Amino acid sequence: MTQRRSRRRLLSWIPISIVALICVGFVVAALLMQNSWWIDDDRPASADQQASDGMSMLTDPGVDYLTRKGILRVRVGEDALPAAELGLEADGSRTFEPLTPVQAVVIADDGAFYVDLVRSFTVTTAGGRVESVALVRETNGDWLSMLPVLQDAAESWGWTDEDLARLEEDLTSAAHEGDGKQYSAQLGPVEHNGALSSATVDVDLDSSEVTVSFVVADAGAGS
Repeated sequence: MTQRRSRRRLLSWIPISIVALICVGFVVAALLMQNSWWIDDDRPASADQQASDGMSMLTDPGVDYLTRKGILRVRVGEDALPAAELGLEADGSRTFEPLTPVQAVVIADDGAFYVDLVRSFTVTTAGGRVESVALVRETNGDWLSMLPVLQDAAESWGWTDEDLARLEEDLTSAAHEGDGKQYSAQLGPVEHNGALSSATVDVDLDSSEVTVSFVVADAGAGS
């Protein structure tokens, strides 16, 4: 009987102990968060979050940081840092998916390119340098839903009204070819801001999804 009472007494403390540990965990997490850059806008970026030239570090901490700030910054061209200094391999492609959409700024030799609400991005390197950056934006519906996005981006990407009209024609033609459920068309590439800019529109009617991949490539790559 005494052992049974002792066991009951011990078991009665277990839930209380678990609750206490959970509460302590919340307190510790709150204290850590108070000192975290996730909520401190004034805290400067660390070396593994931002490169020496102010561009985004493409490491796990760097992607966390650019997600928190809401801005991706990448440089292509002669002034770009070596891939290794950005946390990238010398040759290859890496795709990143921030937790939330971000604004992207790609700086080339003679200017910059901008895209909002980027859901994912791919950075390709060759010879130890950034060769190209692809920025993916998505929307629902048909390709007409993405047309205003392309029109807004046209000025900073070097596309003319004629380029956009040709893209519309190509998409309309592609929609009537094959099964009409999945089709795509490309805009560019054109030389702009010292780089090559292009975009590919992919339409999937089964999922009502339209994806645009904006690409900035180093104009001197391969030359």
